[in-house]
Amino acid sequence: MIGSTRLLEELTRLAARSKADGTSICAQGQGRHVLRFAYGTVHQVLFQEHITVTIKAVLGKRVGVASTDTFDRASLNRTLAAAVALARHSPNHPSLPPLPASHQLLTTEDHDAATAQAGPEAFLPSLKRLFHLCQGAGASLAGSCAVGEDELAVVNSAGVACYAASTLTGAKLVTMYRKLSGFSSRVERQVSRLNLEALLETSLGQCLHRQAPITLPLGTYEVILEPEAVAELLMWLGSIAFGAKSFHEKSSCISGRIGEQVMDKRITILDDGAHPDGLRMLFDFEGVPKRRVPLINRGTAAGLVYDTTYGHLYGQASTGHGLPPDDVEGPQPLHMFLEPGTASRDELIRGCERGVLIPRFHYVNGLLNPPEALMTGLTREGAWLIERGRRKAPVTTLRFTHSLLDALRHVVAISKERHRVADPMQESGCAVVPALHLARFKFTGRSEDA
Repeated sequence: MIGSTRLLEELTRLAARSKADGTSICAQGQGRHVLRFAYGTVHQVLFQEHITVTIKAVLGKRVGVASTDTFDRASLNRTLAAAVALARHSPNHPSLPPLPASHQLLTTEDHDAATAQAGPEAFLPSLKRLFHLCQGAGASLAGSCAVGEDELAVVNSAGVACYAASTLTGAKLVTMYRKLSGFSSRVERQVSRLNLEALLETSLGQCLHRQAPITLPLGTYEVILEPEAVAELLMWLGSIAFGAKSFHEKSSCISGRIGEQVMDKRITILDDGAHPDGLRMLFDFEGVPKRRVPLINRGTAAGLVYDTTYGHLYGQASTGHGLPPDDVEGPQPLHMFLEPGTASRDELIRGCERGVLIPRFHYVNGLLNPPEALMTGLTREGAWLIERGRRKAPVTTLRFTHSLLDALRHVVAISKERHRVADPMQESGCAVVPALHLARFKFTGRSEDA
């Protein structure tokens, strides 16, 4: 961690030294202690630390962007000079908006001192207990634990000066028993809230069965998607559908359909970077405060997320969804929430006549046909056939190929419980989602070894 004082002062001085008409600087820092284990042994302990400083220089209507992964003053000066030089030789952008102005924010609300000071040894007592439990059950355990800090600073020549520091910890567990495996994961801001035994219980519950997996005929089935599976599909949908760039380029499945019902009326999706149940991020990579944005309201396409560029293009204020200056994907929703329903997870299962229970997916590709939200991917650990409301048998790996837009038009039930899903190795991005019972989900292939 560099810290707010040094980081903001150095970036402010750098912006003041710039010879560009406008300068915006984004600095992202991360430190992680990572512990990996398998077969009852910790086999890797490491510490990863990096910082990326990206500088955007504006000369008239020309833009240059350069970045560095070191924070010494000489490197920062070289990067600034490179950004200005690139701007001189870049094409004109007639609709280029002015830089965001006069917003200042410093927050450490999500930074926990005990978590910041924790190292890999914080996990060892719990891991020893987990190894013992798995040994007693005849199962094996693999996975990883991570703990560390993140910081983000944005400064520009128009008066923006924002800084946020946070901590993050998480674990991923994979248990294996005979031909079956199970998975569970969790992220928290505080290491004291990470319950590894509860994660082990979930993972073992998916694989501690003597019955060998069966191979299902391909076709369309009911599915119950647990939060990890829902989150992966929802984050893909966010990246291809709800950003103003994909909407503008008409690759979004809701292009030209704002105000039209596109999903079941029980589906409400929003993006909220300030919600305490997510991994809060109060401003974006341009230094603009994040706004709560309804994306789907009771099945109706309700809105998009904007950065300053696409907000200017559409006559809208930025919603605080700008990505780093060197990113070309346009504004993205990074903190997605799917509103809960009224059923318990057990009620979802009891309400399924014949379908597949899917805890998570593997190798999802959401770019098959973005205008239809057509996606493909594989099932993974813990997939079960459900018949007449009961789990009947584990199933071998299946490949789905289906439009998520179509799947979300055929909702049977939504769980009242929600879970936060995120990658503990990432600085930002999460989904807070319930489980879903969907009436239609098409499986088009299978893989015994995937």
